[in-house]
Amino acid sequence: MPQSRARTENEIDRYVKQIQQSHRIPGLVLAIVRDGKLIHRANYGLANIEFSVPVTDDTVFPLFSSTKIFSVVAVHRLIEQGKLSLDSKLVNFLTDLPEAWREVKIENLLSHSSGLPDIVAYENLPEAEAQQAVYAKAILFKPGTQFDYNQTNYWLLNRIFQKILGKSLSAYIMETQFAGTHSSAFFEGNHLAVMPNFSTGYNNTSDKLTKRNWHFPQYNYGAAGLNLSMNTFLEWNKKLEEGALISAASLTKLRQPFVYEKPRNFTYGWDLIELNGVATYGFTGGMATAYRQVPQKKMTLILLANAMFIPTAQRPGLDAIVNRLLMMAETIP
Repeated sequence: MPQSRARTENEIDRYVKQIQQSHRIPGLVLAIVRDGKLIHRANYGLANIEFSVPVTDDTVFPLFSSTKIFSVVAVHRLIEQGKLSLDSKLVNFLTDLPEAWREVKIENLLSHSSGLPDIVAYENLPEAEAQQAVYAKAILFKPGTQFDYNQTNYWLLNRIFQKILGKSLSAYIMETQFAGTHSSAFFEGNHLAVMPNFSTGYNNTSDKLTKRNWHFPQYNYGAAGLNLSMNTFLEWNKKLEEGALISAASLTKLRQPFVYEKPRNFTYGWDLIELNGVATYGFTGGMATAYRQVPQKKMTLILLANAMFIPTAQRPGLDAIVNRLLMMAETIP
């Protein structure tokens, strides 16, 4: 390894260990790809503190809302196949919608411009009860006018997939994006479930670390619930870049900025973050996982952790950490 490259990688390692310590993250993995080749990859810390289990390439991490990365690809795949369109209204597929919801389109779900009330407030209820509760709430604004992040959008996408294909959004993702990788890619919303290589999740919001006891309902697995190892995530990223999941034209459309009346940087499914004047795309989840593409630099970063990067006046948040790592990675020869 050239000396300059080794020096840069050591700087990345030092920075990662610094933020890991300051945020009290037991374990994490980081990979950076450029021109289809790994330029940095490392595992840090423990997947389980009690039994001193180290993080490895095969450790599986919950993705939280980064699950939406794969759901968005699934939607654009159906658009490619002509099974729906960005302009399709929800009422074309779902006949039980409240009157005020009937003008909402697929593009509004993907861009979080639907104005719908958030079903996350009722995620501890069975689906039928959660549906009844969220249907009773008023729509927040005219669809398309502004950004308002919510999980209802992905609950509705899941129902639309069931209507069109007779299978859930999560089942379709596993079938088309992760065939044959069920031990290192699976949907499971219970973070206390016992699964092979499953990292223990930790709450680090108080002085004492405790086990994370989060639970995402199966009916909203499109919004969260996917769990991946870094090996499998990297394989998926390679397939995406090679056009095996959706076409290059569809990926370009996915990255196209959505135009809101009240401006916000977001695309037809992924976040859009400007980094020194360069457009980057991706998603973060649970303040613990991040996926970011930089097409202009032909670079992608994946970071998975088993506790949260909680921003404070002294500590950067996850987007700022990703930005810093990408800038450091640019100096790798």
